[in-house]
Amino acid sequence: MKRLTALLCLLAAHAVCAEIPQSARAEYKASLGIPATLSFEREGEGYRIVAKINVPLYKMRFESGGTIDGGQLKPSYYRDIRNGKEYASAQFSGSRVWLGKPDGKHTETAHGTVMDLFSLTWQLAFGNGKLPMPLVITNGKKLYPISRLTPAGGKEMTIGSLKTRTQTYTLRHGNDTILLALARDLNNMPALIRYNVGGKKYSLTLKAVEINPQNVP
Repeated sequence: MKRLTALLCLLAAHAVCAEIPQSARAEYKASLGIPATLSFEREGEGYRIVAKINVPLYKMRFESGGTIDGGQLKPSYYRDIRNGKEYASAQFSGSRVWLGKPDGKHTETAHGTVMDLFSLTWQLAFGNGKLPMPLVITNGKKLYPISRLTPAGGKEMTIGSLKTRTQTYTLRHGNDTILLALARDLNNMPALIRYNVGGKKYSLTLKAVEINPQNVP
């Protein structure tokens, strides 16, 4: 706990802008107290994001990767893996997206910047609450056009033993909703992720974080 507190205070002291780190790893509590992790790794101009939700007897892994261009994440693929098997995936090439479950792959055209949930989440953090618009989100099965990003106020959250301010944002597509809260004092780390899209719901609350851990004493 002392190490966590010291790390969070260090991040808060240097949180002038949310630069894209070489690496970041965040631990979350999902619904029903289920542990989850979200990691970001940068190598040159490439990046990879891995999210894991450790549901008992049903391991969920989400992975996406691509390139970084002028502070913009440009995903080239997204994979949804359940119990070690592909559940759905997407490959991006400009406005064309090859996506679907293994037995139902098809190509669609995205009218806007297309991103998966986790690339979108990090992009919002690195972009200080801004996203490219118009935006299209994919879960590997379908495309969901998003017309705008709406700031929804802020609140205090406790992460470890540190209280921090958060700024909340919402994105909507019909009845589908994504809510994201960024911890302003912690380099805009995603502090809360609530996802309700296509009948699937996730809720992740930040518990601990390391950014560029090799630089932390």
